Amino acid sequence: MSDITIERSLCIIEMLLGHRPDRLEEFRPRVGGNDSQCFRMWEDGNMMLLQVKRRAGTPFGVHFHSQIKKAGIPAPELVAFSKDAGPNGEAAAIWEWIDGEPAEWGPNEACPYDEAELGELPRRIHDLEFEGAFGFLGDDSSNRSYAYAPDIGPVSTSWPEFFHCDEAAHRYLDRGYLDQHEADILSSLPDRLCGELSREKPRLLHMGDIMHSGNLIVGPTAGRIAAVIDYSESLAGDPRWELAWFDYYFEQFPFYGVDFDMDRFRAAYGTDHDSTDILGRFYLLAILVFEKLLFFDPHTPKGRWAIKTAKSILSSFDGK
Repeated sequence: MSDITIERSLCIIEMLLGHRPDRLEEFRPRVGGNDSQCFRMWEDGNMMLLQVKRRAGTPFGVHFHSQIKKAGIPAPELVAFSKDAGPNGEAAAIWEWIDGEPAEWGPNEACPYDEAELGELPRRIHDLEFEGAFGFLGDDSSNRSYAYAPDIGPVSTSWPEFFHCDEAAHRYLDRGYLDQHEADILSSLPDRLCGELSREKPRLLHMGDIMHSGNLIVGPTAGRIAAVIDYSESLAGDPRWELAWFDYYFEQFPFYGVDFDMDRFRAAYGTDHDSTDILGRFYLLAILVFEKLLFFDPHTPKGRWAIKTAKSILSSFDGK
């Protein structure tokens, strides 16, 4: 879609609130995704944020947001929401403005928040059960059709069925990343690991790189976490799938190189999981084949590392 004008955004606000704000300006977040166009607005001295999705059918994660707010987890208030108020039927939402800075840091920079405080946050989220099937949550828990990657979800009656390893195996065989034997192993993993992957109840997962990429707002004093934001990739699934992303960024991916105290995070979360056990290896493989290898150039160091690592993990499952 083309950029929304200020005048069009004023019309969207009027549709959502019944009146226009006192003041409005376009807002471009310093970090984070680009799936929404944002505007900062003022009304009676209060500042709020208007977001309009750039593609129709992509969600804000309203259901997930409502559940974590109910549980007392820090998140902005949802002031108004429409699934189709955008100029081409895109979803639009107005949120409470949270003062602070988005969590983002690079090599040789200190983590901008306490890893222990973060550890407690996903644990509180993961303690929340979802009464329904596994998969993406979106805005309406009864209509869950959105998935951000081609070979996972959107919804399934069992957690192993959420991962479409056969489709990924076919793609990477065609690309030459895997040989036939490796592709056959990948295709077989959901069935072979069904016992380890299955859980009695699906739990809520944020799944939007909660630890960085602007998905945490760090308050202006003492680096405290003021809010967790961006719920569009939220899931009902196994908490170890989300924990695997922490392992990926801070222990396994050799190109990230930021300072993050995983021991402090894990102690606060309360996990003793092993990132090299069966689930740890499967979830690292899943991160690579369902997301990273979709856009890593195979001729770059990152791409070569990802393909080599995927092959090594598949070899570890050979004959088991």
